[in-house]
Amino acid sequence: MKAILKYIYKDKVFFIAFIAALISMLFVPINKGYIDYINIEVLVVMFSLMISVAGMTDQNFFSMLAVKMVKHLKDMRTIAYVIVMASFFLGMLVTNDAVLLTLVPFMLFVMGKIGRTKESLIIVILMTLAANLGSALTPMGDPQNIYLYTNFDLPFWDFIRSTSMITITGFVLLNLTIIFIFKQDIVHPIVEEVKIKDYRLYIYFFTFILAFLTVIGFIEPIYTLVVVLILALIFGREMFKKVDYHLLLTFFMFFIFTGNIGQIEPVKHFFEDILNNEHSVFFTGILTSQFISNVPAAVLLSTFTPNEYLLNLLQGVNIGAMGTLIGSLASLITFKFVTRLYPERFKEYLIKYTIICIIYMAVIIGVVYILK
Repeated sequence: MKAILKYIYKDKVFFIAFIAALISMLFVPINKGYIDYINIEVLVVMFSLMISVAGMTDQNFFSMLAVKMVKHLKDMRTIAYVIVMASFFLGMLVTNDAVLLTLVPFMLFVMGKIGRTKESLIIVILMTLAANLGSALTPMGDPQNIYLYTNFDLPFWDFIRSTSMITITGFVLLNLTIIFIFKQDIVHPIVEEVKIKDYRLYIYFFTFILAFLTVIGFIEPIYTLVVVLILALIFGREMFKKVDYHLLLTFFMFFIFTGNIGQIEPVKHFFEDILNNEHSVFFTGILTSQFISNVPAAVLLSTFTPNEYLLNLLQGVNIGAMGTLIGSLASLITFKFVTRLYPERFKEYLIKYTIICIIYMAVIIGVVYILK
C-alpha cells in the first residue's frame, strides 16, 4: 500500500487527476457509462509514441542528429540557433516532452564541452518554448493535440490552419530572440562522435509510423497496439520501463473526471454558459492552462465546448503552454533539469522564463486575433 501511495503522489499532476476522479465518483457512482468516457485511441497512440521515442532515444538517434548538427559550428549564436530549432522542428514529429527529455541533456553536454555553461539557462528556456511552439502545429506534437484531434475527429487541414498561426509567429519570435541575445563569438568545436547502436532503430521507426497512421485514421488502434506490444516484447522489453505511465494514467483519470462532471447538471450548465462563443473558449483555454496545465485543461474544457469552437480551444490550450511554468507539462521537465543541476539559479530561471513567456504569449495572442 505504501508503494502504491508513493507512486500516486510521485507525479503531482497525476495525483490531482486521481483525487479529482475520486471526488467526481462520489456524485456519479460507477456504472456501465464509465466505459464510454475512456478514449482508447488516444491512450494507444500515446503509448505507441512513447515506446517508439524511447527506442529511438536508446539507439542514440536523436543524440546523433544533434551532434551532427553542431559538430562543425564555431560561434555561439549558430550553436544556440541549431539547438533551439532542433527542438522546434522535432516537436512537430514527437511530443514536446520527449523532445526536451532527449535534447536538454544533450544541450547541457554541448555547453559543458565548449565551456559556455553560463548561457545554459537561457537556451533551456528557448528550447522549452521552441518545443511547445513546434509541437503546437501537428496532431502528434502534444498530448492535448492528440486528444483533441482523435477524440473529436478534427479535419486535418483545419487543425493545421488553426495552429500554424501560433507556430509561425513563435518561429519568428525565436529567431529574433536568438539574434538579440547571442553574439557570434567563437567557441571550440565538438569532436565527439555518436553512433547508432544496431538494427532495432528500424523497428522503432516502424512503430512510430504505425502510431502516425493511427492518428490520421489509416489504422485501427487495436492493430497498432498489438503490433507495438509484440515488437517491443521481442526487440526491446526494457522500453516498457521508459513509458510515462503517469501521463497515461493522468489522461485515464481525467477521462473519468470530465465524464462524471458532464453528468452533474449545475456544473454542466456553468461551463456551458461560459463556453458559449469563440472568444470565451479561446481565453478560457489559455487561462485554465495557467493553473492546471494545458493537457488537463483540454480534456476538461472539451467536454463542454460546442463542436464549432473546438479549434478555438485548440488554439487556447496551445498558447496556454506559455505564461506560467505550470502551463505545460513539458515546461516542468526542463525546470526539473534546472533545479537539479543549478539549484542556486532556479529563481533566475523562473523570472526569466516567466518574462519571456508572457511576452511571447501576448504577441501570439495579438497575431492570432488579427488573423482570425
